[in-house]
Parts: sequence; structure tokens; C-alpha cells
Amino acid sequence: MAALDYLTRTDSGTLYGKPGLDLLVVETGLCRAVISLQGAQVLEFTATGRAPLLWLSPATLFEPGAAVRGGVPLCLPWFGENRKDPSKPKHGLVRTQLWELAGSEELADGSVELELRFQHPGDALFATSFDCALKIGLGDALTFELALTNTADRVAEYSWALHSYFAVEDVNAVEVDGLDGGEFLDKTRGFARDRLEGMQTFAGEVDRVFERAAARQVIRTPNPITAESDNCHTVITWNPGAELAATIGDIGEHYRGFVCVEHGNAFADSWQLEAGETASARLKLSR
Repeated sequence: MAALDYLTRTDSGTLYGKPGLDLLVVETGLCRAVISLQGAQVLEFTATGRAPLLWLSPATLFEPGAAVRGGVPLCLPWFGENRKDPSKPKHGLVRTQLWELAGSEELADGSVELELRFQHPGDALFATSFDCALKIGLGDALTFELALTNTADRVAEYSWALHSYFAVEDVNAVEVDGLDGGEFLDKTRGFARDRLEGMQTFAGEVDRVFERAAARQVIRTPNPITAESDNCHTVITWNPGAELAATIGDIGEHYRGFVCVEHGNAFADSWQLEAGETASARLKLSR
């Protein structure tokens, strides 16, 4: 690929002092972003003149095949624990695989669009083959366009989420608007079903799955964050709280600095794709 003014290839050793992963850095008049080719994962995004959008754990490792804690990992082809075989890796397989940079383009408005692709041949972890394309838009907002194709000769179920870690001043003071009245499955109570009345807050551990959720939420902080999606029917809200965070090596005392409000299609909203069928979704994140 020819040299591009807005795009630089580097590595996690150069950028974070922890070698292991190949990274892309995009810098324009509109934003700065860092993307890992492992997992097609946006690690950092800051629109010009605004606070950083994403949280990246200071304690995360940058080792090939290991999940990076923070940014926006894509969990696919299953979200959370594999319900048929809990011994399989949590959150699927694509977030720890190397993706191909299929193209990049600077658009007329000054934003940049990257297209990354991953092809899964089918294996012991997930028998059905699939192709995944993720277009990442980098401008005054961060956008994702996911296209997933079942390339096998039989129907398959896919559940997924863009697991957004948002940077906040103090998670205990955060409120999420846009989920009021919604039913959710509460993982902290064995996935008991409940209903939210009012704002979503984070006084302790929160791990909730909202099926058939509204497409738009606003995270109320001194620098509010908006998440809005198209064809993403599941919203997951998560923060481990102090007690659980203390048992998670790459979070620990840093739990106060992030909140997860994730969009995707999981649980009852999972995609059932016929042989050769493609499904797509879009997500926009901004301050």
C-alpha cells in the first residue's frame, strides 16, 4: 500500500512500551485513532477538541492471541460465554485473530474510512465458516459498519456485540439515559429477568443484557457520550464494580475509569443466517 498522509503503521512496543501487536494510527484534522489489526479493535479515538472517547486499561497486555482490555473489541460469533460449551473462549474468536486491512480512504469531509476483513474457515471452536467485514469511520464521530456472511452450506446462529469501553471520570457518578422501562437479564442474579425504572447507574457490579433495546443511549457525564445504532437490538451495560474488579488483573483499581454500553445482537436477538446469507448493522459513537 502506498504511503498515506493520514495513516501510519506502528506496533504496541513503540506506542505503549509493550511489544506484540501491529497497530494503525490515523491522524487527521478531525481526530486521532489507534486500531489494532488483531481483532480489528479500535483502541483509542479522540475527536479534535473533545475528550477521549474510549478507555484502554493501563494494565492490559499486548500479546498475540490474548484479548486487549479496552477500546472497542468485536465479540463474535458468540457473545459472553458459549452457552453450548462454556469451556470455549469467552466472547468468541475474532477479537484475538489477525485481520486484513482491505482498504482505506479519505473522504471529502476529511474523515477516514478503513475496511478490515476476516475469514473463518470453520474449525473446532466454531464449525460454520463465515466472512466478516468491518468498516471503521474516523471523523468527528467513530462509526462501525459490520457485514457478516455465513459462507457454509447450512444455517448458523451468530451472536455478537461491539464491546465499547467508554472513558468516564467516575463510573459511580455515571447515568445512562435511553433504557428506562426496558426489560433486562441480570447476569449478577443468574440472568433473572427484571425491568429498569429510570436511569441506569453503576453503584456496584452491573452486568445487564437488554433485549429489543432502544437504538440510542446517552451516557451522562461532564462530557456526555452518545451511542446510536441501526439493526443492533441488544444493549449490554457493564462495569465490574470494586469487588469483582479486584480479581481481574487488567482492571483492578482502574474500574472507576470506564463504563461499557455495548450494542449488538445476542441472546434472543441473535442472528440466524441461512447458507450464503449476509446481515449487517451500524453503530455511531460520539461525544
